[in-house]
Amino acid sequence: MLLAVDVGNTNITLGLFEDANLKHHWRMETARARTADEFGILFKQLFDLVKVDFRIIKGIAISNVVPQLQHILLTTCQRYFDREPLWVTPKTAKIPLRVDHPEEVGADRLCNAVAAWEKFKQATIVVDFGTATTLDIVTAKGEYGGGAIAPGIGIANLALTKAAAKLPRVEIDKPKRVVGRNTVECIQAGLYYGYVGLVDHLIELSIKEEGVPMKVVATGGLASLIAKESKKIEKVERFLTLEGLYFIWKKNS
Repeated sequence: MLLAVDVGNTNITLGLFEDANLKHHWRMETARARTADEFGILFKQLFDLVKVDFRIIKGIAISNVVPQLQHILLTTCQRYFDREPLWVTPKTAKIPLRVDHPEEVGADRLCNAVAAWEKFKQATIVVDFGTATTLDIVTAKGEYGGGAIAPGIGIANLALTKAAAKLPRVEIDKPKRVVGRNTVECIQAGLYYGYVGLVDHLIELSIKEEGVPMKVVATGGLASLIAKESKKIEKVERFLTLEGLYFIWKKNS
């Protein structure tokens, strides 16, 4: 079995793959103060819930965008699994990078691009609704073609609360109407429909700039919510980043 670990700024997502099949998955907060032992114990408790023995883990692949957790997770892998993890980098991703500075491309974006190419084998746009909202291009030749980064909808929600003394933090959801009739509805309308518009416009401009038809998929925690209203998102791929970890691990095996 492969343990796939996607370390984001807000959440850590774990996936257990048996061959290409995602058998189990979990999501937890990215607690930067956790020790290697705490991660090890937590992983073991999660595995125990589904009756999976540590000893059947044959490989570990990690996508990490939180540098301070790198050594901690390395120690967890060595101490509790007796395994050296495969870290996602431009080198291990094994995808051509059509960008100015390949070393700057986030591991999660590499995973999404690899998964999109392996699954669809066509020019694709991936929109990932995470801490940041990212748009990534996979070309018809299977290259990573760059993209766009915007503040995530959660960051925008938090920024309003911090910068405007009388505005509350709201639940991110599709409101009943665009024209809100109270403060909460107004904020929800601005966030929800604002981000739908932002994403659809970025997709439209990207397709125009690339000059070819492109499949459009979304992933990340809020993908399903935004996709309901989007006129451009064709499909939600809930586990795209974890699947990318699997494909990258296979490429390096």
